[in-house]
Amino acid sequence: MNVISERRLVFILAALSAITPLAIDMYLPAISNMSKAIGVDESMVSVSISIFFLGLAAGQLFGGPISDAYGRKPMVIAGLALFCISSFVIVFVDNVYVLWFFRFIQAFGGGVATVNVSATVRDMFSGKDSARIFSMIGSITILAPLIAPPLGLGVILIFKRWETIFLILGIYSLLALYFYKRNVIISPKTEKVKITPIRNYIDILTSSKPMILIIALVVSSSGMYAVLTFSSVMYEKYLGLSKPMFILCFSMNIASLMIASRINMRLVRRISPLRLLKFGMKAQVLISIILFSFYSSTNPYIIAPLIALFIGTLGFVFGNALSIVLDYFPKISGSANAVIGVLQYSVGAFAGFLVGLLNDGSLFPLMCVIMCSSIIGAAILLISVARSKVLA
Repeated sequence: MNVISERRLVFILAALSAITPLAIDMYLPAISNMSKAIGVDESMVSVSISIFFLGLAAGQLFGGPISDAYGRKPMVIAGLALFCISSFVIVFVDNVYVLWFFRFIQAFGGGVATVNVSATVRDMFSGKDSARIFSMIGSITILAPLIAPPLGLGVILIFKRWETIFLILGIYSLLALYFYKRNVIISPKTEKVKITPIRNYIDILTSSKPMILIIALVVSSSGMYAVLTFSSVMYEKYLGLSKPMFILCFSMNIASLMIASRINMRLVRRISPLRLLKFGMKAQVLISIILFSFYSSTNPYIIAPLIALFIGTLGFVFGNALSIVLDYFPKISGSANAVIGVLQYSVGAFAGFLVGLLNDGSLFPLMCVIMCSSIIGAAILLISVARSKVLA
């Protein structure tokens, strides 16, 4: 890669990684409008969120090892192109099953492109530096889900059509492709490298220390994906909030995560990523238990702040866990990040399906999944550290 300022690199990679949260969160306020336009129940449209997670996982699984062999840039360009084309196609969709299909294709392209963000950081940085860069990128990327729901609501109110949201996503991905292609120059490889996805994945999956961290990260973050999948139903149906209040509460979650990421970015200069990771998971367990104790409550002034605090704890989890794991795989960081993505989005999608399967008309299934995932994830990490299976 050419010499590029750290600040410019961070902004370019953040803009790239923002594509997927924009694609998820921007159309949340339009779910009810989409369901009416397509003629199906809101839950059928909401399923497309879990399908999007699966598409992201598949895209990362495919894109990771190929980028390790042939470089990051070709895969980013191909992924962004696929995302862009499918976004424009969705504008003309009038069937929920066709919507599911092209949301999967859109997510697949997004996964192929975004799997290279973390891999690029690992190519250029290591240790505390990579944790710091991950936090910097995260603190900017978080702005995407912060502005996405209000932007989606604004589009609905102004244009009166949900299709406009996907038109905007297509234009955004086209601009991201242009600026990435123009600013990020990757030197051609001087040696032939075989694509060995099976061997790469076997090496990663059989490495006990990093896999413990990966499993802990995946399990502990699955509660967030359950919240994301059912955020519209939780805030509007169970807590009785209006769309503007739903947007406010959702934005509060993202703001909490952004603040925590910024704090982590500063602390990691003098505190090890592993210590900060343990702190984040312990805090997550505490807040999830408190949340579960209020599962029968429909008071938004209790539930909404607790959800925001729960989401905020992940600001101490994501960047630190990624920096530790990717340090184990300097030559196949794309494949390692793909494994993380596949497991994270697949387990996240499963958590969303599980909440829907256990739905009893209350917040109990959601709060139960949040608490159990937090406890299990923290237990995996802390027990392994205590037995010296994971070392900082």
